[in-house]
Amino acid sequence: MLAPADRRLLLDVLAPPDGYTLDHGIGTTYTLDLLALLRVPLAATALPWSGSGGRPVDNPFALLTALRRNASRISLFCHAGATKVPGNHVPLLAFLESAVHPVTPPTPGGVFHPKCWLLRFAPEYEGEPVRYRLLVFSRNLTFDRSWDVALSLDGELLERQRRNSPNLPLAEFFKSLPGMAQAAGHALPVAAQERIDLLTSEVRRVEWSLPEAFDDLAFHPVGHDGKPSWPVVDLNRLMVISPFVGAPAIERLAAEVRAKISVIGRFDELAKLDSATIDRLDEVDVFDDVSSLLDVDDAEDASAADDPDRPELSGLHAKVFVGERSRRAAIYIGSANATEAAFERNVEFLVELDGWRTHHGTQAVRTLLQDANLLTPFKPGAEPAAEDPSEALQRTLERVAHELATGALRARVDPAGEGRWRTVLLATRAVDLRGAVLHARPLSQHTPQPVDLGMTPAAAFAPVGLSSVTPFFALRLTARAEAGGEQHLDAAVRLPLEGAPGGRAEAVTAELLSDTERLLRFILLLLADDGDSDRMLAELEDLLTERSVGGSSSSDRGSGGLPLLEPMLRALHRDPDRLDEIDRLLTDMRTAGASTESLLPPELSELWATISEVRESRS
Repeated sequence: MLAPADRRLLLDVLAPPDGYTLDHGIGTTYTLDLLALLRVPLAATALPWSGSGGRPVDNPFALLTALRRNASRISLFCHAGATKVPGNHVPLLAFLESAVHPVTPPTPGGVFHPKCWLLRFAPEYEGEPVRYRLLVFSRNLTFDRSWDVALSLDGELLERQRRNSPNLPLAEFFKSLPGMAQAAGHALPVAAQERIDLLTSEVRRVEWSLPEAFDDLAFHPVGHDGKPSWPVVDLNRLMVISPFVGAPAIERLAAEVRAKISVIGRFDELAKLDSATIDRLDEVDVFDDVSSLLDVDDAEDASAADDPDRPELSGLHAKVFVGERSRRAAIYIGSANATEAAFERNVEFLVELDGWRTHHGTQAVRTLLQDANLLTPFKPGAEPAAEDPSEALQRTLERVAHELATGALRARVDPAGEGRWRTVLLATRAVDLRGAVLHARPLSQHTPQPVDLGMTPAAAFAPVGLSSVTPFFALRLTARAEAGGEQHLDAAVRLPLEGAPGGRAEAVTAELLSDTERLLRFILLLLADDGDSDRMLAELEDLLTERSVGGSSSSDRGSGGLPLLEPMLRALHRDPDRLDEIDRLLTDMRTAGASTESLLPPELSELWATISEVRESRS
C-alpha cells in the first residue's frame, strides 16, 4: 500500500470506471494551480492524453472538449489567497469561473488544508448502479513533484443506508464546505449547492471496497466544525511520516501512546526540534530521496530513470501516521502534518484504515522505506536551528493575501464601447497590509497597477474584449525584508465580479474556432469514436499551428468538403448525447456575434436541421 515503487498519476485516479461517466465531483485543496485544475475535466473525458511528469498534452482542442463536457460538473474548494499565478493567461479558464470556490476556515489563524475528491459516476447503461470514488491525498492540486501518498476508494450506492454508516463524518465534512465559502464572501451558485446536497445525501449509502489486507475504515475530518480534534489515539506504538513536525504535537501524540514515537521527516524541519523533544522519540530518520536516486542497480532501472515521461520525485510531502494496537495496525492517511496547528486550528481530512500489524504495522512500513533506500538516521546539531526570518515574513504576507481574498476586494466591469470592457478593482473594507505594497492585474492582462485601498476605484485597467473579461486576478505583495532587499508574494484570487457580461465562455470558444475549417474539424472531433480522436486532435493542432505561421486560409483549402453526414448519422444511432454537444456548440457560435455566425456554412445548417428533425421524430 505504501510501497514507494507503486506510483500512480493524479489523472489516473480521476478517470471514470469503464462504462461510467463523471456526473459530479467535489474537490478540496490548500494551494491550487489553475492549470492543474484545467486537467481535471480532461481526466474525466474519453480523449487521449499523455505527457512528461504526469502533465497531459496541452492541446487546446482537447481541453476545450473536456471543459465543455465536464467543467460544469465540478466544484473545487481552496484556501482563499493560496492559488498560484499562472505563467501565462489561458482563456479557457473562463470555463472554471463557477467551479472555483475560495474558503476560509472556521477557526481564526488556521488554514483550509484538506486534499480530497468525492466523485459520483453515472452508468452509461440502465440497470447499473451509481458508483462513487473517494480520493484522499497528502498533495495539493498542483504540479508539485514531492513524494506524496494517495488513497483511492471505490464504492457502490446502495438502495438503503447501512445502520451506523461509517460515512456520516464524510458527509458532514463535505456539507460544511458551502459555509466556509460563504464566510470568505463567496456564495455558491445554485448548481454547486445542489451538487453538494445530492452527494452528501447519497454518500451515506455508499459501501466502499477496501484496499487489500485492510478490513475496516473510519473518516476523521478535523476543524470543519471549528473544533480541535486529535483522532490519532489509543495506540501502543506510533510512527509519524510528516514534512512538518512540531514539539507541541509530539508531546500531545506521546500522551496518546504507551511507547516512544518514531518520526520520519525533512532534515530542515527536524533540525528545529529541541533536545528534549528528540529524546522523547524512539527513532528519528530523515527522508532521503537523494540516495535513492543514486541507487540504480541494473540496466532496467537505469533506463527507467532516463525515461522523460517518468516523474522524478523530490522532497517529502507525504503525511502518514502508522499506529499499532496489540496485533492490529491503524494507518491514518490525509492532509495533516504532525503539528499543533493541524489538529487545533486547521481544517484537515484523514482516513483511518485498519488491518493486521504484520502487513501494515510500523516495522512493515519502515522496511518498505529502508528497502527503497529512503531513510537516513537523523543527527541533530548542538542547538536547534533558528527560523529563517524570511519564513516569518512569508507567513505574514500569506495572511494578508488571505484577508484580501476573503471579501476585502471586488471587481466591477463597465462597458467601454465597441465591444470592449473596462475592469476596475474596488475595496470593500480596510486591510492592514503590514507594511507591504499591493499591485494587481486581471490574469488576462500583463500590466499590474498599484492598488490604493483608500481610493474608489482602488485600481483601473485598460479595456479588453469579451473573451478577456475575468474574475481571476493576480495580486503581488511586496515587503521590505529584515536583511535588506524586497520579498514578494504572488497569489491568484477569484473575486466577485459585478456587471460581468454574459457569453464569455462562448466568446472563448468562438475565438479558438476562428475559421470555418477549424470549426468543422472540431465538430468531427466531438463526433469521433474514441479510437479516432487522437488523429482528429493532431489535425486540429496542425491546423492551429499552420494559422499561427501564416498558412493558407480555410477558403483556400475547401473546408466545406468535410464529411459530416455519416458521423452525425452514426451518433444519432449509437450515442445521441453527442448531438447535444453539437447543438450547444452551434448555439454558442450563433450567439457569440455576427462574425462568428458567418463561419457556419449554409450546408451545415441544412444538414443539422435534417438531423434534428429525424431525432425529434424518434422521441
